[in-house]
Amino acid sequence: LPNAYSVANGSAEALMIFDFIPVVGYQGSVLPAFFIGLLGARFERFLRKRIPDAIDLIVTPFLTLLVMITLGLFAIGPVFHSLEEVVLNATTFLLELPFGIAGLVIGFFNQIIVVTGVHHIFNFLEIQLLEKTGSNPFNAIVTSAMAAQGAACLAVGLKTRNKKLKALSLPSAFSALLGISEPAIFGVNIRYVRPFVIGLIGGGVGGFMASIFQLEATGMAITVIPGTLLYLNSQLPLYILCNVTAMAIAFVLTWMFGFNDKMLEEVRSEAK
Repeated sequence: LPNAYSVANGSAEALMIFDFIPVVGYQGSVLPAFFIGLLGARFERFLRKRIPDAIDLIVTPFLTLLVMITLGLFAIGPVFHSLEEVVLNATTFLLELPFGIAGLVIGFFNQIIVVTGVHHIFNFLEIQLLEKTGSNPFNAIVTSAMAAQGAACLAVGLKTRNKKLKALSLPSAFSALLGISEPAIFGVNIRYVRPFVIGLIGGGVGGFMASIFQLEATGMAITVIPGTLLYLNSQLPLYILCNVTAMAIAFVLTWMFGFNDKMLEEVRSEAK
């Protein structure tokens, strides 16, 4: 299949099936694999109830893979590839809005998009921004969003008395401050909901400030603490201010309203 990154930057073209279905590789995509697995598991259970045991071992896996690969190529993959394009176009439109609206909206919703896995498409947006303008305002906004999730996770880790949760939360928070927020999101914040939502609020505020101050990174691919290297051209104090503000809001609100150890039992009971 054509490489998804090559298709996005124009150096390759998608395969057109039936002249209207674009088929590309799944580099950087999460949702297609998730839905293929989810639907495939249900389809497999459906088949096992109807196929005789004598041929189940051979026929069921073959049919499951055949059907799900076909759906992945011609239905699920193209749908989410189109979704990525919609997200990219919407973000480009938002970045042009005045009065800090871009930072507020992108800063709030960015980590929700991270949960879907579609956020990898933003790499191409940053490349385009650097190529056309020589700067990257998107970086400062998403950095605040990631820092806020890390701070919310840190608040959970410092507040809980549960040793396992503390051992999970503190390294995950540190990981977010290095620019990788997925451990904090999936391992801690989204499990207890409130820390995740509060992290979104902190990210929105930090992103709003980044837009108001018109912060523009000189590169891409690094954020939060490593991202300081992209703001050494007199922007560093404002970059730190935006991130510290986002983190302070997320940390304080999570500590006060976002988490307590009673939520551990609630999550356990729901899992049962």
